[in-house]
Amino acid sequence: MKIAGYIRVSTNNEGQKESPENQRHMILDYITENQHDLYDFYTDIQTGTTDNREGLKRLIQDAENREFDVIVAKELSRLGRNVELLYQLKRVADTKGVRLITLDGKVDTQDFSKQAMFGLYAWIYESESQRISDRIKSVFHMKYKSGKFLGSVPPYGYGLKDKKLIIRDDYTVSVVKDIFEKYLEGWGHDKIARYLTNNDIPTPSQVIGKANSGLYWQGSTVKKILKNPHYVGDLVQGRETTMNVTNKTRKVNDKSEWITISDAHEPIIPRDVFEQVQSLLEQKAKRGRGGTRKQKHLFTNIAYCSDCGKSMHYRINRKGYICGSYAKHGKKACSSHVIKEQLLKEIILDDLKKMADDLEHPNLESKIKKKVRATAKQNESRLQSIEKKIQKQMELKHNALQKYIADDISKQDYDDFVNTVQEKLQQLEIEKAEIISAIDSKKAAIKISAILEQLKAFLNFNTLTTEMLLRFVEKIEVTENKDVKIYYKFAQVEGL
Repeated sequence: MKIAGYIRVSTNNEGQKESPENQRHMILDYITENQHDLYDFYTDIQTGTTDNREGLKRLIQDAENREFDVIVAKELSRLGRNVELLYQLKRVADTKGVRLITLDGKVDTQDFSKQAMFGLYAWIYESESQRISDRIKSVFHMKYKSGKFLGSVPPYGYGLKDKKLIIRDDYTVSVVKDIFEKYLEGWGHDKIARYLTNNDIPTPSQVIGKANSGLYWQGSTVKKILKNPHYVGDLVQGRETTMNVTNKTRKVNDKSEWITISDAHEPIIPRDVFEQVQSLLEQKAKRGRGGTRKQKHLFTNIAYCSDCGKSMHYRINRKGYICGSYAKHGKKACSSHVIKEQLLKEIILDDLKKMADDLEHPNLESKIKKKVRATAKQNESRLQSIEKKIQKQMELKHNALQKYIADDISKQDYDDFVNTVQEKLQQLEIEKAEIISAIDSKKAAIKISAILEQLKAFLNFNTLTTEMLLRFVEKIEVTENKDVKIYYKFAQVEGL
């Protein structure tokens, strides 16, 4: 019988530093005493009330797939303090025939008397979490009124000293001023963002040294700076509230509920300038809400930049398309790849007409079907090979787990090895899915016959339409020198 062990500890509890290892040994003792097999450990190191945990999600998914027979945890609170989440886990376990037990003896889904107590214990654990959360909220409310900044990261242009916001002694202050000035001059969010990127101004994420911080300024970042009341010296906190303690659902509070302390720190932007900007932002927002829906152009979500892979954006003044990265971030991100819409139409239309003319060949359809059948046979062989490789990787993963349980390898070595195996498995699964999607030669042949009939129906077309693009074209790639590569939805025809 295969056992899934679930381990959870709270980062807020100093007394649980050794808890992961203790829980692990307790579960291993249970497995040894009952002569069962270990399938895997599922571990989460998080706060006790958070239910969006990767380990628990994986546990539920594997239970859905019936990867093991029994779930073992030290106690019910180790699994979570959200009644809805616990019942979701129990429903999956019941549906798939997976037994759920806790080592404190209070829960066993195969014991009817203990099933009746499941809901009571779950309700008690969630109620305790909510009481703790309410006490924490009360403490934070008092701290908000003290004038101290309680956020984790101060606004761009500010630093922290004794929990108070102070103006930084560097270029970020002039950047903030520049953003407000240019907006009043009529610049939009994206134009300001491109200007900052092209002038090599570090982004807010780069300034604080955030891991994986983006290289480019975003229009949304500029907008947040323009709307932030901290820049006039006001300390504004309590803008959001956690609605559900166990899943961390948050809501934006009404402005009347915000806690605002005026002139709490030195301003970067004069109040009258800030108010002018807010008025402009509101005017533009109203125009946006009352405006008409943007027109979708012919090649929207079909034409892409061949260098960066971003979709091409239509520009009225150019009567054509430019690279999405260039449109948003400027020349630092990519070159324009500009191409007229009329030129794209002519290229696609000419290529489709040429293909339609080729259909006059009497043996084309049988030739296509023959090639598809041959390809399907090759795919069957490839599929068998990939399935063997997947099985081999699964065996390697299982062996590594056994070595880790026996303390033959370290946790770091185990994690590194499993990560490598997982990457290989993911790639193999992708290859497997691609082969399966193309393996049915009969369906493929039928599909090709339908495509041929559709193309014949357009033999006399003179105008490229949205319908034609949707039927035949997967995507289009445009190079900087206006070369166009067309990816058709019937790629099997290519190369005949």
